[in-house]
Amino acid sequence: MVAHALRPQPTAKDTTLDRGVDALIRMQRADGSWEGECVWCPMLTAQYAMTAHIIGLQIPLKRRQGIITHFRATQNDAGIWGLHPLDEGSLFVTTLVYVAARLLGTPSNAPWLQGARRMFDLEGGVQRIPTWGKVWLALLRLYDWEGVNPILADVWALPSRVPFHPANFYCHTRSIYLGLAVLYAERFTAANTPVLDEIRGELYAGRYDAIDFRACANDIREEDAPFRASAGLRAVFGLSRLYERVQPKGLARRVLRQLREGMRRDLRASNYLSLSPVNGLLTILALWSDDPDDADLKLAVERLDAWFWEDAREGSRVAGAGSVCWDTSFALQALSALPESDGAEALARGASFLAGQQIERPNFDYRAAHRIDPSGGWCFSEVGHGWPVSDCTAEALLGLLHTRPESLGREGAARGGRFILRCQNDDGGFGSYEPSKTSFPLEWMNPSEMFGGCMAERSYNECTASSLMALCEIRRRYPDLLRQRIERAIDHASSFLMKAQNADGTWDAAWGVHYIYATMFGVRGLLAAGVPPTDQRIRKACQWVLARQRPDGGWGEHHSSCTEGRYVSAPAGFCVQTAWALTTLVEANDPDRAAMKRAAGFLDRSQLASGEWPNDEFTGVFFATALLNYRMYGQYFPVMALALWNRHLSKNE
Repeated sequence: MVAHALRPQPTAKDTTLDRGVDALIRMQRADGSWEGECVWCPMLTAQYAMTAHIIGLQIPLKRRQGIITHFRATQNDAGIWGLHPLDEGSLFVTTLVYVAARLLGTPSNAPWLQGARRMFDLEGGVQRIPTWGKVWLALLRLYDWEGVNPILADVWALPSRVPFHPANFYCHTRSIYLGLAVLYAERFTAANTPVLDEIRGELYAGRYDAIDFRACANDIREEDAPFRASAGLRAVFGLSRLYERVQPKGLARRVLRQLREGMRRDLRASNYLSLSPVNGLLTILALWSDDPDDADLKLAVERLDAWFWEDAREGSRVAGAGSVCWDTSFALQALSALPESDGAEALARGASFLAGQQIERPNFDYRAAHRIDPSGGWCFSEVGHGWPVSDCTAEALLGLLHTRPESLGREGAARGGRFILRCQNDDGGFGSYEPSKTSFPLEWMNPSEMFGGCMAERSYNECTASSLMALCEIRRRYPDLLRQRIERAIDHASSFLMKAQNADGTWDAAWGVHYIYATMFGVRGLLAAGVPPTDQRIRKACQWVLARQRPDGGWGEHHSSCTEGRYVSAPAGFCVQTAWALTTLVEANDPDRAAMKRAAGFLDRSQLASGEWPNDEFTGVFFATALLNYRMYGQYFPVMALALWNRHLSKNE
């Protein structure tokens, strides 16, 4: 995957919207799709380099050089690395990047590594790294497994109806801890090498042999651990260590065989991509530790290239996710807000691509994988990924039904609707990949330390609003299709959104920053369900949005809103968030036309000569602390907002 591919040169256009549309169409790929890079942090690229060292994978020279370029491009002013560019510095990410750079041949005295060396010295070593980091270091003999809290594989042998069985975890969490459990059970370590001896001395200033690693298991650097292990979880760790003394060896061997077979099944179901590169790399290591010649392992290693973006400026890096279906869905919706003749060819090509991305039937035993039937769904990534999501399916349906419904047809809409319905929870809200599996609270068991809200599926406001909009559109176009089920789901989802609205008129987000993002979805969802724009819930939401407009006409919400539980203003306005706010006001038919005009003016002034908008805004998020930059957001959301604004002006002239 190559970022920043050469695009056709822009042509002369008259308005901001014209130029934006022209740029959006130029970004379309030959197959009709759109996809921008999902930018996170260099953690994944570092883990790729560490995995390659362990399994003996030869990284081509050009990619090795590109990885170093990426590491250098993502350093902050202090010469260290964070979970995102706005993070002052993470011991976790900095340590992994340093180790990876050294394994790739960078000498320890390289000037650009000295910021990391100073951090290690200041911290007295890296032993207070979060648990994920402790594991990665232990794999390379740079930390002792004794200092890792137990990750018991045997819990997978319990009946899945037990509330804390990993089958009930959020899918990303259970997939990650599946790999961690296997590696921990075997205390797997790579072969020692001279360079590892050197790195060990550099990480701990020569003090490695004097460290009591067992005492470091729960000692995590405060700045790296916003979600520290609870007292209850620490008690579980203690009990787990006692269990390990009497653990039946036969059971352990049987469980590990079953878990590895489950990994192979998951690889086949995802076309060897894995759910994400986070668990994918752990899966590769867990299979390699048992059999370096494993056939599924070799295919998984080959597919690692699919996660890469590479260019001269930012180097070679592993993306956090592929987003081709998500981006194509919103690009289609943005273009569908234009007059019918504009972008017709791009719409036809995009719809043809997206219609072909619907999952027709499962190619694996989804019940054995503790999953729901994926039939009819769309993935965030491409169809072969095999992990459909409720809101990805909903936005794909909206993109197709608003542009080329014939490319989907009645049966395609029915399949998509059924998948969405399978994701609805008892409270009326919608999960992401699947519905909630247990009412038992699991967050107290969160062992990640760095991320929050990651233990179990729940009802998300954005997923609920998107699903609600799609079901309403299916009902409008096919009134008798799944009629009773869709009517009941719409009623319950509408009720959920109404109850989820905060007293100030906002909604909380799980996947974007934060109140502005979720409020756009909340308003659009209720409007689609028939709530009139004059309803007090809609008006209160719009009043809140208007009160946060900046003097320059834009909106800017700081990412700390995600963790502080209150709105925090950013130092400057963001194009993406301004587009979200403008979309909210236009679709709610807000009477403050002057505010909307100022918002359009902000987008006009922010547009680049190419017709694009700046794409360096980190306005996506997951698990509260992991900021993302979805690079296509900076194009299709402004186009959508301005197209809706123009249509609003035309209707009200």
